[in-house]
Parts: sequence; C-alpha cells; structure tokens
Amino acid sequence: MMSFYQKYLFHVFLFFLLVISEGFQNLFRNDRHSLHLLGNNLMNRRDCFGAAVAVTLIPTKVKADETIATTRMKTFVDPIGYFLISVPQNYFTLRRTAKGDLPDPKTGQGRRGSSIFTAGDMGKAELVAVERYPIKVLLKENGIESSSDLSTFPDIGQPFLIANLINLRREKDKPGQSNTKITSAVYSEDGKTLFFSLKSEIEVQKPELLMETYGVSQLFRLTIAKASLNAHDGNLMIVFASALEKDFQGPDGIGLQQSVDSFVVTDQSLINSNRVK
Repeated sequence: MMSFYQKYLFHVFLFFLLVISEGFQNLFRNDRHSLHLLGNNLMNRRDCFGAAVAVTLIPTKVKADETIATTRMKTFVDPIGYFLISVPQNYFTLRRTAKGDLPDPKTGQGRRGSSIFTAGDMGKAELVAVERYPIKVLLKENGIESSSDLSTFPDIGQPFLIANLINLRREKDKPGQSNTKITSAVYSEDGKTLFFSLKSEIEVQKPELLMETYGVSQLFRLTIAKASLNAHDGNLMIVFASALEKDFQGPDGIGLQQSVDSFVVTDQSLINSNRVK
C-alpha cells in the first residue's frame, strides 16, 4: 500500500502531467496588462450590445445520476464583440488582448496558437477555450481547394472530415503524439454549426501506480466542441470544453455542456454595418 506522502506526490505529478498535456503552461504568464484591458473594454462595448453587460450568475438544474445537480454559471461578453459564453462560476477567465497573443487575421496564428479566450479550473485540469481563424486557412493547410461559397459546412465537406481537420490543427503544436478519436460529429439543420466530441488517451508513465491509486490503468480526456460560421466574416469560431473522463461524467460535465450550449457567435456583418451608420 502507498503511504499518504506517496499518494500526495503522485497526485501532484498527475496534475502537472495533465496541465502540460492540455497546454495550461501558457496560462501561467503574468499578463496583468491584458486583464486590465479586458475589464476596461468590457465596460465600453455598449455600441455592439446596446448596453454594458456585467458578469451574471445563471443557475441551471439538471438531473444527473438520479440527483439534482446545480451548476452556477457566469456570463462573459467578449470585449471585442466576437462572442458570448457562460462558464462555471469558479472558473478563471482570460481574454487575450496583448499584441502578438491574438491570432493573425490572415494566418490565424499567434503566440497562443488560434486561442482568443480561455477559462477553466486548473486544480482539476478543466478547460473551456475559444479559437478563431479563417476557414480558408484550415482548408489550404490540408491541401483542399476552397469553393466560392463557404457559408455553410455541408459546402465544405462531411462532419467527421471537418471535425478531424479542426482537431489536427489544434493539436499540431502540442508535444508528443496524439491519441485522439472523434466520437461524434453532426451539423445543425442550417449547416452553419458543427457539433463534435473527442476522446483522448493521456500517456501514463506508471499504469500500475495509477491502478493501485484509482483502480484504472488508463486516463482519458473527454472534449465536446461547437464550431460556428455565424460570424459571416470568413472566420471559423470554435469552443472546446474538456475534462478528465471521471470528472466529465460527474457534475462538472453539466457545467461544461452548459458552456458549449451557451456559446453564441456575433454576426460581424451586422456590427460593421452599425459602425458605418
């Protein structure tokens, strides 16, 4: 049997393994300037949404495993006006605004890849992330000729194909080989939204120790995602919500699903027309 101290060290090791595998190391940078800009811009975006929207709590009750679980949510309004999303109340939120952190408008790449927003619980390695990049870049990177009409997903390809391209782009900068499978992929009726889910196996150095501690020899990470073409500016916007399988299948999964469901992309053509007026 493991001593208390050995179990403590193993838990610490496991946490940092998950942090590295998901790319949380990018979140430890001290970007106080970005957070300051986020707060100021949030109060000044009255022109896009008609009024400044403060963070609010949204209680949702969902029956899970024959018990009523309540997930308290807070709403985040993008200060630039790209999206709205609700995340669990205890999650940190970080909107990237510093020069160089935001993806390049032409390539969709920045110091943080294509990520423009991150929220999560680092103690549990739970993550909600929003990415934004041109749909034509996604196709060009994979040698696919883009048609003149890219306003709906069916015009581009099959659901599993697009989900795979999105996942490959997201994981190309991660260290090591990925062992991720797409478990589902489906379009919305209007063809402007793609819903898909992923299951990733996390490499474990000592499976016997994992078995002794948790009763399992493998660790998996579950991800649900929603990709949208509703920006109408040529950019694809995707939200990813992920957690360890054991956490995702419990009450925490309710909040992650709520985050994906709440993700709304702002029509940039309407915002630009209002600015002209």
